[in-house]
Amino acid sequence: MMRSVSLARRPWFLIALFGSLVLASRCPIAPGQLFSFDDVNLAYAIGHFDIRVSQPQPPGYPLFVMEMRALSWLRFHRPESILLVLALAGSIAALVLMVLGGNRILGGSSGFCAACLLLFDPVFWHAGVSSALRMQLAIISLAVGTACYRAWTGEGRWVLWSALILGIGAGARPESGPLLFPLWAACALRAPVRWRVRGLSLCAMGAAVLLWLLPAMLASGGPIAYWKTCSAYLADQASLTSEAFGASTNRWLATFWRLMVWTLSGVLAWPLAAIVAWHRGEGFGLGRSRAAFLALWFLPPFLFALFVHIEDPGQALGMIPVVALFGGFLVDRALDRMAGRVSRWTALVFFLFPAAAALLELGDARQILIYVPLCSIPAGLLLRQSQPMKPGYPEREHTMVFLLFPGVLLGLVMFLYPHWYYAGSATKGLAAVAEHSLTDINSGFALTSLAHIRNTTDTDDHTLREAQRLALEHTGKTLVVWEHGLTSSRKAAYYLRGLPVVVLEHQKLAASPPVATMWNGADLLQRFEGGNPVRVRLLPGARIVWLLNPRTEFYALAQHAFAMTSAGPVYFTDLPAEAGSRVLGEYELRW
Repeated sequence: MMRSVSLARRPWFLIALFGSLVLASRCPIAPGQLFSFDDVNLAYAIGHFDIRVSQPQPPGYPLFVMEMRALSWLRFHRPESILLVLALAGSIAALVLMVLGGNRILGGSSGFCAACLLLFDPVFWHAGVSSALRMQLAIISLAVGTACYRAWTGEGRWVLWSALILGIGAGARPESGPLLFPLWAACALRAPVRWRVRGLSLCAMGAAVLLWLLPAMLASGGPIAYWKTCSAYLADQASLTSEAFGASTNRWLATFWRLMVWTLSGVLAWPLAAIVAWHRGEGFGLGRSRAAFLALWFLPPFLFALFVHIEDPGQALGMIPVVALFGGFLVDRALDRMAGRVSRWTALVFFLFPAAAALLELGDARQILIYVPLCSIPAGLLLRQSQPMKPGYPEREHTMVFLLFPGVLLGLVMFLYPHWYYAGSATKGLAAVAEHSLTDINSGFALTSLAHIRNTTDTDDHTLREAQRLALEHTGKTLVVWEHGLTSSRKAAYYLRGLPVVVLEHQKLAASPPVATMWNGADLLQRFEGGNPVRVRLLPGARIVWLLNPRTEFYALAQHAFAMTSAGPVYFTDLPAEAGSRVLGEYELRW
């Protein structure tokens, strides 16, 4: 047993173990295309960095772009391959950091147990396939948290090292800087160092930030243009999720419930370990110091997500490691509480609990998420009863597997279940509020599922193939008109190179005017704005390939104004050779 414990602390073993698990669970389901709007922006940034044209989107992520360029220099020619390699490598790095840092912060095998829980966390799993950039949040959070804890516990030299890690890490995910700064500041104030050291460390952090911030500003038109672009982008994005920035109450409530799902779904796996770990008089044994440290680590990014912005599950990866780490601590403490003692009910619980959970797996995932935590409560209580001394039994590794079982099972269910959908029938009263909340909770699970990855890639593949086919069939000019299409406009422009893509959209701020832009790949060909309606010029005799959402008002307007022929997920219209125009709400298409 001692040999296996020491082996699990060696970096080479951790890399081999978690590397094989990550590759086995991620590679078979990895999309063969750029998954999102943001991925396309990053692909363009390999050649040219400028946040004013979303290469990449603000605030820029310059160090992550450098990682991409390094792989490009190493002959990874396809951006799809570059992002997949970085997603896989980032997943492995985060798990190894979780073990090394978590063991140090909470002691024992807390970090190793937390890494096992994190591996199958649906948000971590989803981002490890679909968002290499957001995986950086977990890496930076764990690296900064580990370094700050060493300063928190009195290692004065780590005030400087943690400042440098935070300053450099913010170059990959700039929002990590201000969100993790309160943790660093508290650790620096607590550490037994002079104010001169704190001041020098703060200056070192500033210098590390300037190393990536100044080049990013210069490449984006200078400091004023950079800050204007970033502030406008933040206000635009936050308008979707924050009442303070103009989001509706219903939209904010959707954000709230999704945040709860993305951040705290791992708590469902805690009851078994928590009951066994609890000891009267000392509770879980975490202590005020470590509890305060975890709170400082978790709360700033959580409050930012709650009151300002979180739209994608991967954006919760700065917080999820803290939740997983506390779950790992509960498992490790439960292992210590069971060491050398065995309940008379141990064999029965070890057999019946996994058997009952396996039977539940045949049912609806929602039932599993309820019944597994509920079954954990009597199982934990039984394991606390009648515990005579039995040195060496049960084996620690066997007990660890048993205590981790609920977390692994729930993670698999949440990620693999394909039918996360709920639509209530109530229209008013508390029933309507409850059903609306259930809808938001289900959508939160849906957005972190394997089905979401497959549905997105299948829809995009089909859409892009049909658009290319329609363009090849038409002898004249073909262009794409996009308005809330199921495939993102940026992705359409990237893969349909040679076809102009006309994007009709508002900024997300409610008061923003309509605007139309015409793109060919990353090149902005023309911008149409002003006027009521906005006039968009097309060519007579051209074929329009429509990328629309059939559920929107614009789709109904277009269907009424044009003869639209369906071609799978897209539609097309052949314009007449003579001049004409049609008004579609806030836009007028003229040819």
